[in-house]
Amino acid sequence: MELLSNTRKALLHPLDFFYDIQFEGRARWSHAGILLALMVIVHILRISLTGFSFEGRESYQVSFLFESFWILVPWMTWCISNWAVSAILDGEGKFKDIVVSSAYALLPYIVLSVPLALVSQVLTQGENTTYYGIYTFIQCWVVFLFLAKVKILHDFELGKMIWIILLSLIGMLVIWFVGFLIFGLVNQAVEFVIGIVKEVQFRL
Repeated sequence: MELLSNTRKALLHPLDFFYDIQFEGRARWSHAGILLALMVIVHILRISLTGFSFEGRESYQVSFLFESFWILVPWMTWCISNWAVSAILDGEGKFKDIVVSSAYALLPYIVLSVPLALVSQVLTQGENTTYYGIYTFIQCWVVFLFLAKVKILHDFELGKMIWIILLSLIGMLVIWFVGFLIFGLVNQAVEFVIGIVKEVQFRL
């Protein structure tokens, strides 16, 4: 019941919601987990249920792991980067508050994507303006919630909020670069060890 109440408030009164979530006990890890799981499920359903004229992929072509990766990894790196940058620049938001509020910021996509996908089944290619217009509106709503979250949680003025967001995006790119670098080094190390093992086995 609390999650449903928070969902309604986050959608209808986001500024009040992000302010209230900072109080002790309001931000719950379980809510973030549930919303992220719903985000992945809804994203898969949206791709599978959207009319072929608007999606272009059949359901059998959709990889659950691949789609989950491209949702969870950017979201997680955003939370880490935004927390790190805001902590350096005197932001007031706690890491838990950032994580939970970032999950709630996904609500417009979670709530509206499947209904939009179902509507696309009866739309023609000539009515693509309607579909893409609604989809753009959903995306803009999500972006607005992320902006509102940053401003209210960290108590920043508009100019500083924009600066923090830009730095957070740069921080995300840095995290991805380091991650790919580490992945490449580990992969090379594994291949090197496997090569040595095969060489030893061949000589024996």
